[in-house]
Amino acid sequence: MGSIDSSFYPSSNSNGQAQSYGSGPTNSYGTGPTNSYGSGQTSSYGSGPTDAYTPRQMNSYGSEQTNSYSSGQQSPYSPNQPSSYSTGQTSSYSPGQHGSYSTGPSNSYGSGPVSSYSSEPASSYGSGQKQASPSTGLNNPTLRLNDGNEIPMLAFGPGSVFSGQPDQVFNSALSAIRNGFYHLDVAEVDGNEQQLGSAIRQSGVPRSQLFITTKVWTVGTTVRAAFDASLERLGLDYVDLYLVNWPQIADKPDRLQQIWAEVEAIKESGRARSIGVSNFLPEHLDVILRSARVKPAINQIEYHTYLQHGNLIDFHRQHGIATAAYAPLTPITKARPGPIDGIFLQLAKKYGVTEADIALRWVIDQGIVAVTSTTSEERLQSLRRNLPSFQLTPGEVQEISYLGKQKHFRGFFNDIFDAGDRR
Repeated sequence: MGSIDSSFYPSSNSNGQAQSYGSGPTNSYGTGPTNSYGSGQTSSYGSGPTDAYTPRQMNSYGSEQTNSYSSGQQSPYSPNQPSSYSTGQTSSYSPGQHGSYSTGPSNSYGSGPVSSYSSEPASSYGSGQKQASPSTGLNNPTLRLNDGNEIPMLAFGPGSVFSGQPDQVFNSALSAIRNGFYHLDVAEVDGNEQQLGSAIRQSGVPRSQLFITTKVWTVGTTVRAAFDASLERLGLDYVDLYLVNWPQIADKPDRLQQIWAEVEAIKESGRARSIGVSNFLPEHLDVILRSARVKPAINQIEYHTYLQHGNLIDFHRQHGIATAAYAPLTPITKARPGPIDGIFLQLAKKYGVTEADIALRWVIDQGIVAVTSTTSEERLQSLRRNLPSFQLTPGEVQEISYLGKQKHFRGFFNDIFDAGDRR
């Protein structure tokens, strides 16, 4: 692939040693100076069945984004204190940004009547939105992408937790589909496309009801060849969303532009309804946007209360690029104790749901797609029952955001970034 331009990839540590992600040869990245990270230590991801999603985060950067609170207002939360924010407080983004909250009881995302949540306990999702019946899919709101397509805002991703366990991938995917999780997120690098394809066929759910995301990791010859191989493994004629899994797929800006042009051609062929990226920083998105005929519809990144990023999210909004969050449960599964523990517990009791539901709802109520995972049938049923039953108030969303910024925790690629690096 050649040597990496360090100005293009400022976060890379090139000491000639390869960094190994995951178990087995499938997830081994970096064979020399090119795409080699860290000090030769192996990073192990995906311990535990819940929300252990794929290690794709090359990480966003930039100055810490500031939330706007009323003058002099603080949130010194303790578990025994009520929220210091008024429940009627609203959060708004500047005009033209993607994902604005309405000032009424419903939160609307995007530029049209997409994904509006009623303030009633039994949530209703906007005019024109499909609401799945209990006998079919999850009652899952959708977000309109910049190409006009809609993406369900809760996804199930088998991810790296299942690497090397094909039967578990198949069983988990089939269970998810049968519990109404029709947005399914896989990747070439995870080796889980074939198992998902088998689960789809056995489920009996029509392809038209499903939303399938997959990703390209490496390009041996052309993106088209990699895409054709993914479709063959999935046993599908098309996917709903095709992502470039990380910017290190290319070693130079012009190569990244070439790869994106190949992805655009796949969209134009109709075999990928929408296209996007994952783990991209603003400088990588800038490279694509300079030559793109089609903007990325979405950027999938590690995102949770302890990793809220800075100007990357603002960059997305300014350019109409949606955000998807993998590892949204990290503060619960990997980062305890922390400053959000108390408010998660209080809100879980208030709404009669789990703390994991609060963490997911915090993501979704900001207009961000949440990708989660579990091997538990009980948890799938709980998600199906709980998530449509409530909505966080804008004030609660803001308070969680404020408290989350009191701690920094990175679940993935923390061997690349310094401990205090919030980019």
